[in-house]
Amino acid sequence: MQKELRRYLFIGDFDSFLLGLFSKRGEVIWVSSLEEALNQTGNFSIIMIESMYFTPELTKELSAHYPQTPMIVSNGEQKEEPPPSVRFVAFHKLLSEEIAREEKLARTDLRVDELRKVHANAKKMLILLHDHPDPDSIASALALRAILKRNKQTATIGHLGDKISRPENVAMIELLEIDLQELGIEDLKDFDSIALLDVQPPFFGPELPQVDTVIDHHPLVGSYEARFKEIRTEEGATSTILTKYLRASQTDISERLATALLYGIKTDTVTLNRDADPDDIEAFTFLYPLANLGLLRRIERAEVPPSEIKSFGQALADHWIADQIFFVNVGRVEREYLIPKMADFGIQVKGIEWSVAFGILANTHLIISVRNVGYVKSAGRLVRELFKDIGSAGGHRSAAKAVISLKKVRKIIGKGSQEEIKKWVTEEFRKAVSEKPDEDGQ
Repeated sequence: MQKELRRYLFIGDFDSFLLGLFSKRGEVIWVSSLEEALNQTGNFSIIMIESMYFTPELTKELSAHYPQTPMIVSNGEQKEEPPPSVRFVAFHKLLSEEIAREEKLARTDLRVDELRKVHANAKKMLILLHDHPDPDSIASALALRAILKRNKQTATIGHLGDKISRPENVAMIELLEIDLQELGIEDLKDFDSIALLDVQPPFFGPELPQVDTVIDHHPLVGSYEARFKEIRTEEGATSTILTKYLRASQTDISERLATALLYGIKTDTVTLNRDADPDDIEAFTFLYPLANLGLLRRIERAEVPPSEIKSFGQALADHWIADQIFFVNVGRVEREYLIPKMADFGIQVKGIEWSVAFGILANTHLIISVRNVGYVKSAGRLVRELFKDIGSAGGHRSAAKAVISLKKVRKIIGKGSQEEIKKWVTEEFRKAVSEKPDEDGQ
């Protein structure tokens, strides 16, 4: 594959040594006036402006002429309200490898500007999460609200599921004082702008109104339209994407927000041990000194009600192992989090490559939680292939989930008894796991 030619436009009095460094990275065009800059042809990777030449009017004209090109002001003082797509970078960073990161952030800032324009005129906005919000989705919602410069009066964070019950998630919401609204599908018509985070429209079915924004790190699901779409499957957490947006747009990150985002990345990547890439590590490292680690420890050590200890014991009493797959039937549960908890436990058993925990929630849905060791078939793809036609299903390489209505289950297997469900789930996964993987190892 031919390497993309990078082109740099420098405006102002720059040191010849700096120009020489950038000439090794690509083509350098050096001008001393706005008129000369606007007379250039072709596209540029980035525009560098010497601080003495910077004015808001200059960047406005450059943005109109080069709408997809980010700008960096060298050694300039950070403005309280920096123009869109403009970053102010210390001169020493231009001479180091950090400039590559600054270029990336400057380009991301263009995406942030697109995102802001999508929701700029919304009087009442909804940030909608999946039915059982986890720390990653909740933290991402807080970040999006900060990026859009909104508050709980102008941007509601909501979900359509039941009351959140997982102790760690409840502790996060309470200790970080997060306002999270339980909504019905009929409530969605009250909003004039909707953004989905950590989830995509097909998850909600046909009753979901048209959405404006989708930001997610899960694989693309189905075909749908959105004015702004950011699907980054290489990232281990949606919180990582939003952290990049915050940094790129130079939005202030409070201690509360940093704590939430750090916890979101930590839980979705299992402290960077699952599906994490360099961006996750960089975001985690950036957020760590900004977060309240004492508060984070309190969230992670959330208390489990004594009444639920019996549920764990009963679940473990109904487990079996077949073909290096740990199966556990959690039975009928009132709180969904018990199911992924058991899946997490199962993958720790010696010799196990897959862990499948399942249970019936609220007498209406079968929940299946899947984990694997990370170097076998993709759990997300396997679960989608098995259940996408009868329920919502998906996830990542080493963690996935399916939600299927009991009506659909009974239609397929004829009965909805515990024994029949156990037999069906066991057979489906044993067959799917044993099948030869595709050429890409999936």
